[in-house]
Amino acid sequence: MRMLALSVAIAFGPLLALGAHAQTTDDKAAARAERMKEGAEAAKNPLPAEGINPVPPAKPKVSSGDKAAARAERRTEGAEASKNPLPAEGIEAHPTEKPKVSASDRAAARKARRAAAAKAQKAGEIKVQNY
Repeated sequence: MRMLALSVAIAFGPLLALGAHAQTTDDKAAARAERMKEGAEAAKNPLPAEGINPVPPAKPKVSSGDKAAARAERRTEGAEASKNPLPAEGIEAHPTEKPKVSASDRAAARKARRAAAAKAQKAGEIKVQNY
């Protein structure tokens, strides 16, 4: 009987502890809410020694028309900059177009390269590497 009571106490002991732990969460929530309120107040009134204002002043709203005008201006500036790259940039913004080559000309050139490679391989100039 004593063993049964001991095993029941061992089994239900953690459950009772969980109930006691759950009762203290109200105190923790209240303390956390108080700390958050104090932190918000401290952010609104920074000390002079802190150096920066943690809550920056609000900026005035910009109208959608002003935003569209600024976008259009940036777009034209970007188009001009891409057409006239600086020599120090090193990259040509608009590369010169290569002349178009017909498919039959490309196929003929490919066949010629393959034939030359096959001839070189048969002559022993190219060694095949098996990986």
